[in-house]
Amino acid sequence: MRILRLVLILAAVSAALAPDLAAQKMGRSYREFPAFGFKFKPLDSWMDVPVAPDDKESGVIAQLDAERGVYVKVEGNSRPEFKPSLLVVKVDPPKATTDGGGEGEGDGLRGKIDVEKGTEAGVREVILRAYRGGLREAEFKEVVPEIEDVKLNKEITLKHELYVTYMVYSNGIGVDNVLDCWVLSLADTRIFFLWTYPDQERKDWQKAVEKTMKTLRLTDSVEPEVSSIDSDSSYDDILAYHANEVAQTPGWRVVETPSKRYLIKTNEEDKKKINEVIKRLEASREVFEVDFPPETPITHISVVRVCASQEEFHKYGSTTPGVAGWFSPRTTELVLFFDNNMGPDAVLEVMTHEGFHQYCHFLFGQTEAHRWFDEGTGDYYGGFDMKGSKLVPDADMSGGLKRAGEIKDMIRQGSVKPLGRHLRFDHGEWQSQGPSNVSGYAQSWSIIYFLRQGMRGKVSSKYWKKEYAEIIPNYIAYLSAGWKEAQAETIKKYADMLDGEGTMSPEDRARLEEQMRDVIAIMMRDPELRDKVWDRAIAESWGKIDEPEFEARWQKFVLDEL
Repeated sequence: MRILRLVLILAAVSAALAPDLAAQKMGRSYREFPAFGFKFKPLDSWMDVPVAPDDKESGVIAQLDAERGVYVKVEGNSRPEFKPSLLVVKVDPPKATTDGGGEGEGDGLRGKIDVEKGTEAGVREVILRAYRGGLREAEFKEVVPEIEDVKLNKEITLKHELYVTYMVYSNGIGVDNVLDCWVLSLADTRIFFLWTYPDQERKDWQKAVEKTMKTLRLTDSVEPEVSSIDSDSSYDDILAYHANEVAQTPGWRVVETPSKRYLIKTNEEDKKKINEVIKRLEASREVFEVDFPPETPITHISVVRVCASQEEFHKYGSTTPGVAGWFSPRTTELVLFFDNNMGPDAVLEVMTHEGFHQYCHFLFGQTEAHRWFDEGTGDYYGGFDMKGSKLVPDADMSGGLKRAGEIKDMIRQGSVKPLGRHLRFDHGEWQSQGPSNVSGYAQSWSIIYFLRQGMRGKVSSKYWKKEYAEIIPNYIAYLSAGWKEAQAETIKKYADMLDGEGTMSPEDRARLEEQMRDVIAIMMRDPELRDKVWDRAIAESWGKIDEPEFEARWQKFVLDEL
């Protein structure tokens, strides 16, 4: 995931707007950091968003953003909105390996950073790593090193440095920001508080930040009951691990599901909404396992994160408007949101769609299928309706997710892509095939709908031929076999390491398993290997039928029946 923590929202405004003074007031409640042993009172009305896994690897332990921004003047007299933010970053000093050389691994950001002196170069490095992917350039225009360290009490002395930076964001807009850096030195680590606000409003914001930083207090740190998990971890250990993870962000909790196949992480207070999520999630899984039975039981406990608002959803995943849900193959987390602008039915449909991606991740051994199958089948199941406790097929999804009208217009206008090309598109080609940004979804959905309904005996022989019923099963069988064959050597190598003599700590086992997944993921992205597996799967499924005839029958079905 690309991470964008300093957000510039282009907003056309006719006049300069004053800064939101309410956003500069100190809050009344402490923000606890139980795993690290400190607390402070953040500014009032700031959004506290969970830290995404990629950000954790950069050392970020908290991210807070002003709920409302201020408008700053940039070149051309436009006034984009800028939202001040705070990143809290844990920086560990380099750690020697057991043989006395090199740097070891740890939980915080590591590297050649002068955290003892907090020099400009050191702070610059922390900044660029912490904002990984969000900044194209950060030019330090002015350094204010004469700021004295702040002694709060006999336990805490904060190093304080102020920088004016010209930051060019990934959207190409540059603006002068103040990066107000405070450093807390603990026994074995450093905590960087990186406040960012407009230079044009420096005076007011600097006072507010100083006031809130002076509320910093040390507390007893709380060691997690379970610090890491792996494939051998028990359900109770997995639950404890994730419960500790959500406890790091106020307002979030873990909700269990009856089947214990999922854990819900959410800050949505409406229990009825969460119960609906669980109900459809469990029903979706039952359908997936009937239609695509796994060769061996899938024992992985999947995490589904449900944000209470669209803004929190976008901040957590650094996604853009238009994204309604996503699944991360690397972390295996599915992320959704509830919002007044998106009806509950659409949220649940998106969940089933993304839930299919999550299921296929394990069905295919953490590999990928063609987009026509992956996205088309996700949309097909997304259109299912809940009848009691079960999901049943329906023609299409609801609201803005509908596909039938789009594909019918494409066929009538001649903009539908030739079947042979559509089926063989790689991910980039599929995503950009047009003419609209949902055309690929509509075409893929209609193909899967035709095939699946035909397999269920719901398509007239006027359109259907019995050999079409073997397309999906053959595609799945050869796709799975191809990926397994490609992964076999790597899996055996790591299995031998995991099962070798001697005891291995849960942390080392989890690290080794993650390494194996990373190696496989890199291997699976090899275009030559992917094309070899994909080409065989297509040849053994679509290659067994008359594609032009299928294309004519499918298009007639779409125009006549959808």
